[in-house]
Amino acid sequence: MKGKIPKVGLTFIIAILFFGFINYAPTIAIVQLVKNKAYHKPPKADQWKPTQKGLGLESGTLVKTDEKSFLLIKFLDGSFLRVGEKTVLEVLGENPKGNYSRKINVENGGVDFKVTKVKGKFEFTTPLSVATIRGTEGVLISRTDADTLMVREGEVDFFNKISNISRTVKAGEIGISTKVGEITTRQMTESEQQKSQEIRRAIEKREIEIRGKTGEGKEIRIKIKEK
Repeated sequence: MKGKIPKVGLTFIIAILFFGFINYAPTIAIVQLVKNKAYHKPPKADQWKPTQKGLGLESGTLVKTDEKSFLLIKFLDGSFLRVGEKTVLEVLGENPKGNYSRKINVENGGVDFKVTKVKGKFEFTTPLSVATIRGTEGVLISRTDADTLMVREGEVDFFNKISNISRTVKAGEIGISTKVGEITTRQMTESEQQKSQEIRRAIEKREIEIRGKTGEGKEIRIKIKEK
């Protein structure tokens, strides 16, 4: 009979749709800006690929930047990261539905972050430390001998993996977590606060311009000046 799909063919189509659905990897973040050379490696991929603006990142994607390069990554909940030069990290997370987790594994380098106040958990991990973020802005720099956390707004629970000691780093403070297990906090100096604010103003400018583009619902050419 014309137009009738055989049972074997129908079963095959259903199987394709089913397995295609369960293997679908949702986007959890989008690359909003790329300066100079940056690369990414999707989960299970063998080789690094050049990263371009507009790239969707799925959970488990590795990202790295070259010297004098950076990426601006925005999560679907509005949180974002500015990935500094010579940085390697892994992006992990889920779609923004209720209580959901997001994690950034920083192998080395630095990130500037602004995390929105939503349900769920946002963590940074390094070989030495764990930083649990709750609606906070700041900078995390990971090096072989120590991690440095600068908090502009909010509070961060900063945990040293070597000693299992935790400290709360508040707005205007710096936390330092070392490879010998020490973890300390102190007030930022005036020059450190100024530098941190300069980074935030630069990022806020980019975020406003990007929102203007998406808010219009159409393509708009945006010229972003970089120093």
